[in-house]
Amino acid sequence: MAYLIAAVVLVGALCLLDLLLTVGLIRRLRAQQAARTPSYAGGFAGTGMDRGMDQGMDQAMDEGMLPPGALVGAFETRTVDGRPLRNRDLVAGGGAGAGARGGTGTGVRAGGGAGAGAVVVFLSPGCPPCHAQLPRVAAALGAAPVNGAVVAVVAGGADGDAETEQMVTELGPLTTVVRESIAGPVTEAFGVRAFPSMCRVRAAGDELVVDAVGEHVLPAPSPATR
Repeated sequence: MAYLIAAVVLVGALCLLDLLLTVGLIRRLRAQQAARTPSYAGGFAGTGMDRGMDQGMDQAMDEGMLPPGALVGAFETRTVDGRPLRNRDLVAGGGAGAGARGGTGTGVRAGGGAGAGAVVVFLSPGCPPCHAQLPRVAAALGAAPVNGAVVAVVAGGADGDAETEQMVTELGPLTTVVRESIAGPVTEAFGVRAFPSMCRVRAAGDELVVDAVGEHVLPAPSPATR
């Protein structure tokens, strides 16, 4: 009888231990999934109601990607028109072949002096705030003077998807566009976890550093175009 009781107690203890391990594993998997699932931040910029949300928008962007002062990870990818793009190409004069769109090299829209910063915009086709921001982003890029590299990253979407094609079509004539998965090399290098996200980067020796994060980094139109 004593052996039977001991066996029951042992089996019960093992079942309890198994339950605790299972619960711990589920919690860990949920935490990892939450960390990798992109969120959508932002508002319908450009309307009177939403101008007061600019500060909140910038704060959301701060939390959705690498903060100012952080080093950008190394990456290699290609633009939608097949040109190679690396992290060092995002600084004017910093990478071999960095030049105006349509010329030779990376095709990054660039100008100004060596070491000038670059603006990188991250949008996702499945993100309603991104589509609300798209006209404003396109207007800023279209009216801006060519004084630094500008790259738009369209993360996610599928071949032939209408929302994806809309973003690529509207931004393609204005700037360098990279299309990749939601966890693509550029998105991962910038630690992007929320869309839309925008930042300006600068060179620091051989590294690329985030200089500023938020909607205010969009290029300002030249006085002649205002």
